[in-house]
Amino acid sequence: MEVASLREPKMAERVASVLRKMIVRGEIAEGTMLPAEAELMQQFGVSRPTLREALRVLESESLIEVLRGVRGGAQVTRPQRETLARYAGLILEYDGVTIKDVYDARVALETPLVIQLATDRKPRVIAQLESIVDQEAELQPGAAAVDQLTAFHAAITRLSGNKTLQMISEMLHHIVEKANRALQPTTGSSAEQAMRRSIRTHRMLVDLIKAGEAEQAGDLWSRHLRKAEEYVLAGTKTSTIVDLLE
Repeated sequence: MEVASLREPKMAERVASVLRKMIVRGEIAEGTMLPAEAELMQQFGVSRPTLREALRVLESESLIEVLRGVRGGAQVTRPQRETLARYAGLILEYDGVTIKDVYDARVALETPLVIQLATDRKPRVIAQLESIVDQEAELQPGAAAVDQLTAFHAAITRLSGNKTLQMISEMLHHIVEKANRALQPTTGSSAEQAMRRSIRTHRMLVDLIKAGEAEQAGDLWSRHLRKAEEYVLAGTKTSTIVDLLE
């Protein structure tokens, strides 16, 4: 690593910025151990406290993992989308956003994507969706079933191929998954009926996508999302995302 010595205010932020750019641009590969503290201090021309503050910033962004022990140090890691989802969710929680607002956003995001999938009718996408619904057919009522059925929604966005929408969807998915776990029953006849309805609807959606029935697929999915929202939120006093926090 060759970097210029920095001698400006807010040195920790400057050091973090330089290292961040090198990591994101691929100049420092994932899994690489950063040089020892003494070497980094010399290269950047900063003190140990300043360097450690910079590393804490990068660690909070999931760009490095600080390993302890004799062979410890700062190892470069791949940024995780879950980090974005977690922080975005905290912002929505802080702003008092309602759970219904999140579900409405999911309808607005997923419905056009379903229409696009049915319009494109890509064999690879259809094969993956069929594999998912085949696995769903074997589900038994319980928390694991709730999670897997919720994951079908994430698959729709992932298979659309749009990375930006995928990140937005994962942010919403993080919150919806929490709501589904906390607010809807996972056992009993009501839970089993809801699970079976979701499985049937997912299968119907895949069939419509495979047939290229874009408008019908969009209508079906919009109705399904609205029904899912009504089911999850029915009979609960929970109104905002922050209410889901333990």
